[in-house]
Amino acid sequence: MLTPIEIQNRSFKSGIGYDKKDVEAFFKDVAKNYEKLYKENVELNDKMGVLNEGIQYYKSIEKTLQKALVLAERTSDETKETALQKAKAIEQEAQIKAKSMLMEAEKSLDDINLKIIELIRQYDMYKAQFKQLATTQIEILNSDSFQLEIANLNTFIKKSESSNGQENSKSQMVTDDTALEENSVQASRDDLLDEVIPKVTHNTTKAHNKNESKSQDDCFEYIEVED
Repeated sequence: MLTPIEIQNRSFKSGIGYDKKDVEAFFKDVAKNYEKLYKENVELNDKMGVLNEGIQYYKSIEKTLQKALVLAERTSDETKETALQKAKAIEQEAQIKAKSMLMEAEKSLDDINLKIIELIRQYDMYKAQFKQLATTQIEILNSDSFQLEIANLNTFIKKSESSNGQENSKSQMVTDDTALEENSVQASRDDLLDEVIPKVTHNTTKAHNKNESKSQDDCFEYIEVED
């Protein structure tokens, strides 16, 4: 059986797939409820020990009464009958009390077991939901909306650098022209990035909204990805 400390020390890898604060809050709640059940179980075990001691006590009384019956037989039939009736009354009372205490203890144990089963079921349900959330986020990351046109970008950069190299070989001694070419290449790169990034952001938002609408019954909030 897991202890509350083991649940509190359980950790997840932090990342884009889930809200770390929500997970920590969940574990605190689980640990709190589980600790309560754990203590109730310990108390119930202690109570069972007390009940067993009580049964042993009544058994010892029964033995004492049996000895008393033997002694009563040696005296008179009247004393024997009286002692026998008294012994039966005490025995019946002891059995009734013992059965009542055992039934109460068994009922308490059943209630605790049901609570433990429900807590485990909720834990498995939350675990499955977190797993589904992580899978959905991974699918979003692997979707086409997150793929930049790297090949076209690299081709443009290589052409710009090649053009810059040719210009530099023709005017190696003119530092002002070289600086102008570098600024032109950088400006071209910035223009391309300004053109590509909004498209990626738009596609990312569409993919995110699509996946969010598919899992609206899960009652979880998606983490917005910032570039």
